[in-house]
Amino acid sequence: MDTVLEQVIADVPSIDIDAAGECYKRLASLPVRQDGRLMYFAGRIAGVLGTLQPDILKKAVVIFAADHAVDGGENQTKGERSREQALQIAAGRGHINKVAHQVGAGVLLLDMGLEQDIAESTGVQVLKVMKGSHFWAKGPAMTEDEMMDAMFSGLQIGESLADEGYQAVGLGNLGERALLTAFILTAAFLRSRIHEMPAIKGRERLEQIMARLDSLHVHTDDPLDVLRCVGAPDIAAMTGFILAAARRRMLIVFDNAVTGAAVLVARALCPRIDDYIVPSAKYAEPVHQLQMNMLGLKAFFETTADVDQGMGSVIGLSLLDAAVDMMNRELK
Repeated sequence: MDTVLEQVIADVPSIDIDAAGECYKRLASLPVRQDGRLMYFAGRIAGVLGTLQPDILKKAVVIFAADHAVDGGENQTKGERSREQALQIAAGRGHINKVAHQVGAGVLLLDMGLEQDIAESTGVQVLKVMKGSHFWAKGPAMTEDEMMDAMFSGLQIGESLADEGYQAVGLGNLGERALLTAFILTAAFLRSRIHEMPAIKGRERLEQIMARLDSLHVHTDDPLDVLRCVGAPDIAAMTGFILAAARRRMLIVFDNAVTGAAVLVARALCPRIDDYIVPSAKYAEPVHQLQMNMLGLKAFFETTADVDQGMGSVIGLSLLDAAVDMMNRELK
């Protein structure tokens, strides 16, 4: 493993257990029962920030954009749909822009691997390491250099946001066929438990995928090898971002199965990130449900959407705001 990455992982601190415990204790002792969801968030905030009366959180939503499996058989639009969505966000006209604005969160779009190019502008950075990942069934999704370049871009963005004073970040993604990558990554990491989850359908197909992973000699005990072989540059960048955010004591709200796949990779590299991860939505999509079970997390609202560019993360950020308000009102 790269020595810089090793140092980042080693530097991820434990949260302030005493502050978290005191927060839970005092909220539970109030004469008027508080909302259990907000108590959960309040304890997490206290542990991460080390205070029972935090200021209003400075928040951002970071959308990692890349197309997936561009040389596979399902690539009909050649990235045009992704480009259209990215341009809407870049112009400030995306749904995510409007919702994020309502909770006081900025939106940052990172082009890590869109098949079609977009221009840099305010709130848009082009950090492209490849024009979409390769179809994993034909060979590695990325080279090691592409994977590490994407990871280090994510690390640098995380560090930059921390330097700018951000304390809570929501993850989002944009790109075609990303859910397939999320499924493959999840299956690789949760291989020993995959059959325990009744939400996953098509057992015969699943066995075929597992056999294919074996034939590719993917080392499932090596998180970076799994990421290189069956991942994508946006997930690699998210992984680096999560590690940097945890290192700098930032709260991380993850969204759907694609962002959840990055959480799984980062967690395999550094289990301490669990203390910094905050759930948002519960998606009907079975891969996301599998991830939530593995992570031991319970979402606080449900949605039928499968991909939503970080919309669930925004709602998670709003719950953090509500928890901060409760802490400052009740823990004076």
